[in-house]
Amino acid sequence: DSMLYKQTIDFGAAIYNENNGMGKQVFDNFKAFCKKKKSSEEIFDKINPTMLNAHLKKFMDGLTAKVFRTYNASKTLQEELRKTEATGSWDRLTAAEKVVEYNNANREVAILCNHQRSVSKAQETQLEALGAKLATLKKQKKTLKGILKCLNNGNTEKIPLKKSGKHLVEAAADAIAKAKKMKEKAKTNAEKIAATEADEAAKQQRREANDAKFHQAHLWERIPTKDQVIKRIQTWTAKITKMEMDLKHKDDNKEVSLGTSKINYMDPRISVAWCKRNEVPIEKIFSKTLRDKFNWAMAVSPTWEFNAKVGKQK
Repeated sequence: DSMLYKQTIDFGAAIYNENNGMGKQVFDNFKAFCKKKKSSEEIFDKINPTMLNAHLKKFMDGLTAKVFRTYNASKTLQEELRKTEATGSWDRLTAAEKVVEYNNANREVAILCNHQRSVSKAQETQLEALGAKLATLKKQKKTLKGILKCLNNGNTEKIPLKKSGKHLVEAAADAIAKAKKMKEKAKTNAEKIAATEADEAAKQQRREANDAKFHQAHLWERIPTKDQVIKRIQTWTAKITKMEMDLKHKDDNKEVSLGTSKINYMDPRISVAWCKRNEVPIEKIFSKTLRDKFNWAMAVSPTWEFNAKVGKQK
């Protein structure tokens, strides 16, 4: 129901004609509407908002052009959420897994409303970094299983131990403090450039120290017990599961803006009711800004439903 400014659309494309699509019919209509008209004349000259609203009210009492998109988005969100809640495995899902399903429903609404965005270089870099971090966690889990095997066999000599990275962290902290002093004292352009370069070098040093710490976070400074290793394997399994979900979420939604429909089109009471009946913390769905914005919706009951009557009120 929307298109970008000056966007070129191929109404003959399959996407507009599959599943009873009317792309060709829409194109033919546009040609008929524009026939013998000047570029300054209106295309839809035989219809006005009053006539359109009167037509929409035939489908639902109170429906107008103003609320059509909001109604459509809210109805779609509720249907998608109910669809997932009806699955047999729903009650076995964790809160994090339920949030993934909510985001999937939100994405369907964003696609419906044409809330697209281009993939930025920063997003690509972030996805690559997450992928690399996930691969490291999986490798660390494999190492932990090897450590447990060594403990079971009584072969502790092959167990890798954590090396102290304290000197790297301290060196990075010193470099950052030194760069800060350089910035405070810098007066000439040359001194300011030198201070900025020192600051960037110090931050890179800190990143490298944190990276070194992350790459041996699964290890111990001394030989661990079997219970310690088992618990850490469980912790790493949970970390991997969460990161896989995060990575999938970011990858699935890199070309779709979920926030626009959530802020402007979807009735927030649908989300609040969904969180309550599924025991999902509302902060997992709405940021603090949105919780403040939609404070009026927070008292809704878990069984609240968006329907034609609600659409009329909106």
